[in-house]
Amino acid sequence: EKIENVASIAPSLGLSPSFPFPLQRVSIQTPSGSPGVADVTVASPDGIATVARGFQFLKSVQVYPKAGFYKFLLYDRARQWVYLSNIDYVDVFDLNTQQFHSPIELPGGPPPNAQLRGLALTPDGSQLVVADFGAQSIYLMNPDLASGSSVAVGGVPGFLNSGPARVAATSAQTVFVALSAEGASGGCSACLAQMNLAASPPSLQPAPQPEVSLLTGAPLLQASADGNHVYLSFGSSPGAPIASWDANSPGQFATALANAGTTDLAAAADGTQFAIRTNTSTEMRSSDFSVTGIPAAPELQQVPSRTEVPGIAMHPTGALLYEPFLTGPPPASLPIAGIQGGVDIVDSHTGRLRLRVFLPEPFAMLSADSDGLHAGFLTIDENGQRLFALTASGLTVVQLASVPLGIGTISPASGAASGGTLATIRGSGFQSGIKLTIGGKTATVTFKDMNTLTFSTPPLASGPQQIVLTNPNGESYSLDAAFLAQ
Repeated sequence: EKIENVASIAPSLGLSPSFPFPLQRVSIQTPSGSPGVADVTVASPDGIATVARGFQFLKSVQVYPKAGFYKFLLYDRARQWVYLSNIDYVDVFDLNTQQFHSPIELPGGPPPNAQLRGLALTPDGSQLVVADFGAQSIYLMNPDLASGSSVAVGGVPGFLNSGPARVAATSAQTVFVALSAEGASGGCSACLAQMNLAASPPSLQPAPQPEVSLLTGAPLLQASADGNHVYLSFGSSPGAPIASWDANSPGQFATALANAGTTDLAAAADGTQFAIRTNTSTEMRSSDFSVTGIPAAPELQQVPSRTEVPGIAMHPTGALLYEPFLTGPPPASLPIAGIQGGVDIVDSHTGRLRLRVFLPEPFAMLSADSDGLHAGFLTIDENGQRLFALTASGLTVVQLASVPLGIGTISPASGAASGGTLATIRGSGFQSGIKLTIGGKTATVTFKDMNTLTFSTPPLASGPQQIVLTNPNGESYSLDAAFLAQ
């Protein structure tokens, strides 16, 4: 046990170093415990204080060593695999056997200038799409056969160094390709391309939609799990616009100004929400671009010399945002010494920090991996319970004992005040036996899975209603104005 004065963090908390009492930090080594949450109690001569459910004993933390120069990783729910993009091949980790498979080699052998980057699965899981920045190509691979084809993308005219960096596969048999263009000034109106997988061989062209054809800069992008929605951000364009694509209107984009240069982007697997990270903040947004939450900065800045790590991830329902970080600046080369890696799990509606997880080793981030176009070191599973991280010695897998309780979306979000509306809540951390109140009244709720509930509304007063969820273990979550009674 160690007690330290930490007046240096006072400004990040909006406090005076000496008001109302000296700021101190207590460091302890935890005893052994069973997976799950635990209360934290501090006793002193002046009294006792308890933080209920203040600490979680994780279910498991395992590092699987594997030498590689990894930049992105991707979770395959159907196969229970994790793909890791190395320099010139894709490593495959089997979560069932907890072993690495033989790697997926590139068609025709690795080109000498290969620099693999972003990965995506087609919605049916039949093809793994791999971006090769160095060889300026896209690979379409069958994961089960470890074979496929190569599509030449080329570079962007006028730039010294350019190539595909991120990819997003859609339900319309297309793949959006984000090309990173470096080494020259000026705009890049050809940095977003579309690949038609239905053509033989697949064809590629710059994104033709007028909504995005005039936007400049390499876009960050990610698709929903079903491929019906794609979210994009153009951080270097004037106004730093964001955009979305919908399979119901495949010939157009919706756009809006974000007015902040974007360095990372993540989308919920449901396609209902997305998040963008800038140099100064992180914003959670709904599908109509409206801001739903911003992380409370003072809570997140208590880590001195904190450095954001590319690879933010959203809970599949949009209820939570997972933000990776380092406790110090990344080095120019490996190994990394004296720095820890961690993940903040943040509520997407309130921005409140729900859980902070420290990893057994730091992320394998170098100083050159400054944003989400160059690397993505974190992803999560379909329940937000397993975290997969590219760390200093390989792949780290963290399994939470419990996912923080939260609400992503409610559909429909309005109904008759007389009651009887059947609604679905998509969220996180639901447990069998969960209870729900709406407008202070108990509602009949049905547990579908840890991300899905249905309930029928009781008679309510007209107007916005607060919903409160309470798990059998006592964890509670409330969302104001969650349902409109009419």
